[in-house]
Amino acid sequence: MFRKGQVSTEVDKGPFIFTLSALIAGLTITVLIFVLGRGNGFAVFAGILFTVVTAAAAAVLFALLTDRAYIDGGVLYMSYLFKKKAIKIEDIGRIELKDDVYHVYDKKNVEAGTINAKLTSIGDVIFALNKKGVDFT
Repeated sequence: MFRKGQVSTEVDKGPFIFTLSALIAGLTITVLIFVLGRGNGFAVFAGILFTVVTAAAAAVLFALLTDRAYIDGGVLYMSYLFKKKAIKIEDIGRIELKDDVYHVYDKKNVEAGTINAKLTSIGDVIFALNKKGVDFT
């Protein structure tokens, strides 16, 4: 789901559908509470709580859709939220796994970016990098 390039991480369908459902349900209930519950203190309180749930679901959905890594045309692309980094595979010095995050370093030992190790299909990306001779430490 939502693949980019031949070797890519994917968005898990389960969390995506759950979060999208929570967003739609939260938005619907929030609108209904504020429209139907005018003047009721409990309705205002419930509306505020559902607004928080809706905002949290929107944030999680945005993070699910933007946390990805893929290889396209000999370049490794890494993105999370608003940070998007790219490095040519031949310029990768090493990749190190720390606390469920792959840290990608260039040949000058400067961190070029990070990849979440919990992503679906991350094994495909790591396998492709290993096949190209990237050093894993």
